Amino acid sequence: MPPLRRRFLTVPAAALTALAVTQAVTAGPAVAAASADVSTTLAARTTSVPAAGDISGSGQAVVWRQKTSADTRAHGWLAVSGGTPQDLGRLADTDETVTVHAVSVQDGVVAAATSTDPNGALADHVTLRDLGSGAEDVLPVAYDSSGAAGDERYRAQAGDGILVQQSYDDGLVRLVLRTPNSADQTLLSGDEQYEVLASDAHGALVLRRTAPGWDHRIVYVDFATGATVTVAEPTTDELPQGLEFTPGHVGVVDGATLTEWQRSAPGDGPSKVTLPYADARWISDDTLAWYRWSAADGAAELFAMARDGSTPATDLGGTATDLSVGDDGRMRLTLYRDDVDAAIQTLTDGRISTAAGDATTIPAGPARLDALALSGGALYTADDSSRRQGVLLRSALSAGPAGASASTPSRVLAYTGGLVHQTLAAAGGRVLVEQGSAYEPGHFQVYDEDGTPFGTPLNYADVSVVSVVDFDGERALVSDKTTASDGTLLLYTFEGGHTQRVPSGSALSGGALYSSVRNGTTSTWSIRRTDLTTGAVTTAATVNCLPGGLQVRGSRILLTTCGTAASTTGLLLKAGSSAITTVDSSVHTPILGTDVLYTFTKSSDGTAVTLNAQSLTGTSTETQPLFTLPDKADTGAADRWAVDRDAPWAAWMDDTGVTHVVWAGVPTAASSAAPAGFSPNGDGKTDTWAPTWTYDRPVSWTLTLKSGTTQVRSLTGTSTAGKVAPVWNGTTPTGSAAAEGAYTWTLTARDTVTGRAAADITGKVTLRRTVPAATVTSPTVASSAATTASVPVSWSAKTAGVKSYDIGWRVATRSSAGVWKLGSLQTWRTATTATSAVFGKAGSPVKPVAGLTYRFYVRAHDDAGQTGAWSKAATTGIPVDDRATALRYSGTWKSVAATSAWSGTERVSATKGAYVSFTADGTQLRVVATWKSDGGRFAVVVDGKTVGTVNTYAARTAYRQVVFTRTLGTTIRTHKVQLRILSGSTSARSTVTLDAVMVTR
Repeated sequence: MPPLRRRFLTVPAAALTALAVTQAVTAGPAVAAASADVSTTLAARTTSVPAAGDISGSGQAVVWRQKTSADTRAHGWLAVSGGTPQDLGRLADTDETVTVHAVSVQDGVVAAATSTDPNGALADHVTLRDLGSGAEDVLPVAYDSSGAAGDERYRAQAGDGILVQQSYDDGLVRLVLRTPNSADQTLLSGDEQYEVLASDAHGALVLRRTAPGWDHRIVYVDFATGATVTVAEPTTDELPQGLEFTPGHVGVVDGATLTEWQRSAPGDGPSKVTLPYADARWISDDTLAWYRWSAADGAAELFAMARDGSTPATDLGGTATDLSVGDDGRMRLTLYRDDVDAAIQTLTDGRISTAAGDATTIPAGPARLDALALSGGALYTADDSSRRQGVLLRSALSAGPAGASASTPSRVLAYTGGLVHQTLAAAGGRVLVEQGSAYEPGHFQVYDEDGTPFGTPLNYADVSVVSVVDFDGERALVSDKTTASDGTLLLYTFEGGHTQRVPSGSALSGGALYSSVRNGTTSTWSIRRTDLTTGAVTTAATVNCLPGGLQVRGSRILLTTCGTAASTTGLLLKAGSSAITTVDSSVHTPILGTDVLYTFTKSSDGTAVTLNAQSLTGTSTETQPLFTLPDKADTGAADRWAVDRDAPWAAWMDDTGVTHVVWAGVPTAASSAAPAGFSPNGDGKTDTWAPTWTYDRPVSWTLTLKSGTTQVRSLTGTSTAGKVAPVWNGTTPTGSAAAEGAYTWTLTARDTVTGRAAADITGKVTLRRTVPAATVTSPTVASSAATTASVPVSWSAKTAGVKSYDIGWRVATRSSAGVWKLGSLQTWRTATTATSAVFGKAGSPVKPVAGLTYRFYVRAHDDAGQTGAWSKAATTGIPVDDRATALRYSGTWKSVAATSAWSGTERVSATKGAYVSFTADGTQLRVVATWKSDGGRFAVVVDGKTVGTVNTYAARTAYRQVVFTRTLGTTIRTHKVQLRILSGSTSARSTVTLDAVMVTR
């Protein structure tokens, strides 16, 4: 087949580094984020122990293949004289992304076998680069996987050519040498298959599998002469213990015996060489190497020694892989040690060479991604960047006014029991990892955020047939071979290791299992909620179609489809509500998060799928594009994107290993302070209404005020720090005063970066211009209202809008020096909505004392938040009972019990000249007596002077009557008072019934 040929300027080997660094990794499909988003990035995590394979050396040139990430394709790498490794980049003459299958170097020519199939089909072309001249040739390989005549398989490099296996008639194959600008040269033919065990520019060791039933043969074939010689005839595909392929010899090892042919004259027959060690597997011109199992650490340790036995066998330490004997007869290997990054080392006489250029550090690349997971604003990343140990990392996410941020990833755990594969789930502060592979027993393990294992692992012989459908931090719903056949899911509780089968399509949320159940033979289905602690079953919702899979977050339920199996429409509903919203499921299964619905749309040409977010709490139902889903590198790789079902976050990883995190929420009012009212009356107190709301995002906002349905005022603004602080002075847009009364306000806010609308906030504010006032009343004398020392007090508003009252009281008392003084104002009731109470009953601060005068005050609070002044006092005196020692009786008096009298007794006299005397320290005197049909008269004498006469006659009896009032003065002074019985107007009207006296102080 004719080669494709390209010619470049000659580039000296020392300058190849500068050339290689300009070559870029072929990018995958563009992953476009939304034009306006809140996002942050986490730098690509580089491996501490990078991997390399297909190591090949020739003189001072070493090449290898490196695949640093499960989601990136392998690259070829080149190091010359131990210099800085150069990424060979895209290694084919094509605009398509390629997969690198193998690299090698012989006689200063680098060969890279590649294919355009991203899923790893065998090579369909080989690129040859001459390190000296810079010339490059591309040799095609007609691989089509059919195995029919004409099908080709790349087998190895042969200097500036390649070895290709070709299929032809009757299922037989031939091995040909293909070089640029020359016809193919057939080396071997008539066999079933060829495997090239070693090759260089001059010849190759080939394992031939002959026609059916024939044995296997290992032959050496010389390219120049076409001569072949059989060096071994194994009876199976198992190779001999060791093979030798050096510039001068070929041979096989059996025990400590090397059977060796000279390559210059293979037909002359072999010679026998006794090796100094019987376990040799790899042989170079000067070194023997082999693995030896160590029971101490359960690993195979690499030993090496000089071929001639001049140095003893030595354990090279670390982890060695990919041993290779170059076409220069020197042995090279990839060595991983704790004290150095992975390196390609050259061995000399069984020791690691320290000569300049004999060691090349393998460059660290992006850590291999196994999976991404998000939960509660935390990003989890699993990778197996080390061949011996992987890690699980956690980064906390936040979105504030300054934008999105992610904390430096911290290690949750390191794992050795198998890789963390595609299943990585997080919920409730825990993470679920799947460990193992299709080739080894695996399990699902839950870890706390500190890396502590939780519960009992769920074991499976083959985790590749298992998928986790849902995880809540304590339990998992799992689909496996059994569930797929019987229409169930496995519900596994990690604490205790309990398992049970539940209906397919079930979901976990809030400690409950949700499942759909048909209602008898009807066409309706119930969504049942089963409390996993109590077992209580309730119906969360009912639908009129066959539900598909369920997703539940809080009170919201998503049916990913509803209808026939071909349905592409889902339903979003809410427990306890009849509202139902249809959801498009045609592109990808939608995902229900807490307050966010994630949906998918496809580009017009069908090549890209965009993840969208729709807030379920904001006022807008529009969806916002977040990013285009990145493609998998191959079918075995993990998805490079994830969404958070507990917080509004989504993440994706690009081809360079950078993780992009996008906030998918709407602004939230973290705090608010909205006064209930204000009074724009110019008194300097609450003359404006100044509410504040603090959002976690920068917002543009509009505040609308309405009276009924009529808009009165609208205020707008933008807050870069998230604080919304409008001010209303109580005027309309024209500057006129707005009417008193209650107004409804509505605040709408929209994120200034994303344009997403927050949920509206609404409330009421009252405008009052009049300071609230109230009045208080109480009886002047307590006996006018009751028979005991309790005072009924009532109060009422004098202005509109009063919502509550404060009630205060004061009392004058006499000091030890005999001075009467009015006490300070004390609180009886605060912010009460009642309009009356009894001072002296339950809840009273004190029990009223006879002879004292109590003053009551009220002030009002209105719906505008104003507080008025204290009112004028309502004064009530507590009278002194007729039995008090302060009253001194002279003449004939009789004490009489009377239920309706003050304190239940009265003092009676009909004797002319009998009197009662007392001292009155106060400003006003009141006498309490009973009106009766036999009532007589008495005189009131103050300071020796008669100031009045009282007739107590009445046709009907009346108790606790204030029969006499006298002002004693404006200040408190001591007065002598005497009540003297006078002659009755008739003999039948001569009895005086005295109840109490009161002096106001």
